[in-house]
Amino acid sequence: VTLNFKQQQQQISLTNEQQSIFQNDTNSKSNATAQTLRWGVKEDYTDGPYDVIFGADVVTSLYDPIALAHTLYDLSHENTKVYVSVKARLSEPHELFEGEMKRLFEKVEIIWNVEESRNRNPDTAIIVAEG
Repeated sequence: VTLNFKQQQQQISLTNEQQSIFQNDTNSKSNATAQTLRWGVKEDYTDGPYDVIFGADVVTSLYDPIALAHTLYDLSHENTKVYVSVKARLSEPHELFEGEMKRLFEKVEIIWNVEESRNRNPDTAIIVAEG
C-alpha cells in the first residue's frame, strides 16, 4: 500500500493492485481513495504531484524497479520527500532501483538499522529521496 499526501487539499490516496479497501464503506466521509497505480503508466497518475510519498516493500523481482523509480519521480515535485522501506531479498532489483533513484533525484539516502525503529529486521532499510 502506498500513501500519498497532497497538503493543499489534505488528500490521501491509497494504491494497491487489490480491490479498494473503501469499496464496502458507504458511510466514509474521508478524502481517502484507493486506486490501481501501474508503474510507468502515466494514465494512472490522475493526481499529483505529491508532497510526501510512502511505499513499503514495493521493490521485488516480480516488478520493474526502473519503472517504479520513474513513477515515484513523475509523482514528485522539487520539494517532495519519498520514503520507501525495502527488505533485501534479491540484490539485482534493489541495485537497479537504488541506482535509478540516485540518477533521478538530487538527494537519496539509504538508512539501514534505524535505531528508533521497533522493526528489528537487520535486512530492512529506508530509502529517502528528494529533489
